[in-house]
Amino acid sequence: MAEYDKVIPPGKEGKVQVKIDGKKIFPGMVEKSFTVLTNDPANKQFSLIVQGNVKKVFEVSKELSWAGFADEEFKIEAIITNLLTTPVNILGVKWDQGSKDKGLDQKIGVKLDTIEKGKKFRLKVWKKKELPPDRLVADLILTTDYPKLKEKILKLSIVVAHDVELHPERLFFGEMILPPGATKPFDRTFNIIAARGDSLKILRVVPNRKDISVNIKESLPGKSYQGTVSIRPESKIGQYFGSVKIFTNYEKYKEINLDLVGSVRVGLGDASEAGAKVQDIEEQKKK
Repeated sequence: MAEYDKVIPPGKEGKVQVKIDGKKIFPGMVEKSFTVLTNDPANKQFSLIVQGNVKKVFEVSKELSWAGFADEEFKIEAIITNLLTTPVNILGVKWDQGSKDKGLDQKIGVKLDTIEKGKKFRLKVWKKKELPPDRLVADLILTTDYPKLKEKILKLSIVVAHDVELHPERLFFGEMILPPGATKPFDRTFNIIAARGDSLKILRVVPNRKDISVNIKESLPGKSYQGTVSIRPESKIGQYFGSVKIFTNYEKYKEINLDLVGSVRVGLGDASEAGAKVQDIEEQKKK
């Protein structure tokens, strides 16, 4: 980013002020080149080269990240060290507004302790309330007494996994082409996996439409299952929506919903249409 005097009177001097955002540059020596354009016929343009040294103020001992299941406790502890010779104090830690809007400040606790004033600090993060399965990314903002870096943002990443995983979570049947006045089946497969343990049982499966049938086979005892959904839609143009409810013996996963999405088109079918196109091309060649 550069600011400059747009008009320089004859025989006078002008200023070009360059501002470089060190947050976007790796620590170490940096060199940037700027091209200056003028209306001077003898010197229409010239380059300004700016050199500097970007210093890293804080070093964090570990990433603020955790992955696990909803009923597990988590605690993250990181040491934050001031790398400058000048003392820098961290005055506090707060959530960014987006994280507050999600209610993370009520579910996750944060605390900052001073180990050595102006030099070393301890940041603690822990779970206050149970978190539902989700991927959470948030910003923790450290406020400091250092004028050149009044705020330091730390990224927090939390992954709360499902005990039971459904892959995929929705079955897409795409465009299903049916002959006029007839019907045929279309199949898709899915998998149910117990992310931990081997005691998962599929108790029953209930489709919400009569044209849906489901077959489930156990792949690994109590651990994984593979299912096949077969639908036989009517020969009627339009969108197709359905669902399958899967009931298990897991308390928090008594009912899992699998959505089915597709569309129906009435026509000659892929092979017949392809053959008709080839025939048309051959007839055009003869002409």
